[in-house]
Amino acid sequence: MQTAAVARRLASRFVEEARLPEKPLRAERLHISLHHVGDYRRLREKFVYAARQAGQAVTMPPFDVTLRAAASLDGPPRRPFVLLGEDGPVFTLHERLGIAMSGNGLRAARRFMPHMTLFYGAKPMSTGEIEPIRFTVRAFSLIHSKLWLTEYETIGCWRLGD
Repeated sequence: MQTAAVARRLASRFVEEARLPEKPLRAERLHISLHHVGDYRRLREKFVYAARQAGQAVTMPPFDVTLRAAASLDGPPRRPFVLLGEDGPVFTLHERLGIAMSGNGLRAARRFMPHMTLFYGAKPMSTGEIEPIRFTVRAFSLIHSKLWLTEYETIGCWRLGD
């Protein structure tokens, strides 16, 4: 949670310096998405089962991630303002999880840009390098993001290196 607190302070600084009306996301909402299982009004058990099977199939050692830049992305109706990650083992985790998802009948994302969304805004913001934020990934989770409710429910979590 220390990394999330650092990222949230950085988000608050961006909002304050640009005098934006936006509010940074709460620290517990900060994450890097690897794949998207789908948007459903009601979570279907067959997708949960398949995603759990895929998560259990992935093995790799813990690894470091570094976020080095801030960027404003396109995204109607609001633009996500994000911290961008660099190439590295997070791509391997994305690839291995995608292969396991496909093997369990789920659609996996082909393209991947590791990023952590800090807040959403109406207008684009300047982008650039930041003081790097580094953290070690020791686990990954299957999260149910309840549509339009800004609530997360952890459905599964898998440790790396076990």
